[in-house]
Amino acid sequence: MRALIVCGSMDGGFTSEMCRSFSEGISTYGITSDIIFPIEMRIEHCTGCDECSKDGKCIITDDMEKIYKAFRESDLLVLSTPIHFSGPSSVIKAVIDRFQPLWFGVDEHPTYVAALLSGGGRSPNFKNAQSIFKAFSITAGINWLGQLEIPDTDSKEISDVKRTSFDYGKEIGKTVTDSRK
Repeated sequence: MRALIVCGSMDGGFTSEMCRSFSEGISTYGITSDIIFPIEMRIEHCTGCDECSKDGKCIITDDMEKIYKAFRESDLLVLSTPIHFSGPSSVIKAVIDRFQPLWFGVDEHPTYVAALLSGGGRSPNFKNAQSIFKAFSITAGINWLGQLEIPDTDSKEISDVKRTSFDYGKEIGKTVTDSRK
């Protein structure tokens, strides 16, 4: 089994460490993963041209092709973002928006999706990011498994975040592998 983890932040922070630890957690159930950092890629914004309605393919040629390929080859998709102004990062939102072709019946996609959410403050608003991610899940016809929410990262030790993310990865790994039996 394979997972695609899309990290909506820069490499080297709490959110990317959540992704790595989650990946280690799911690997205990034999799930391999690719962690992609769209911030390091050239990904254009969706223009809303609806050209994808003709054949289910986006007309923009950029690094999103790498994400589409990994998406088609994955059993599990993980969307990860820090909370910015009570919502997901613009990086992860741009990736989600580029999945507009899903409205037009792209057949190959993961079976499951989960989210990793981090917020620097004591009580960040995770609901908006969760709502966007769930809407994506529904649109794509992917089973929503839930999300891990880690608030107050500005005052947490990275080791605590890693442990929690690893444990959540194990939980999701078990859910996904048990469903395949």
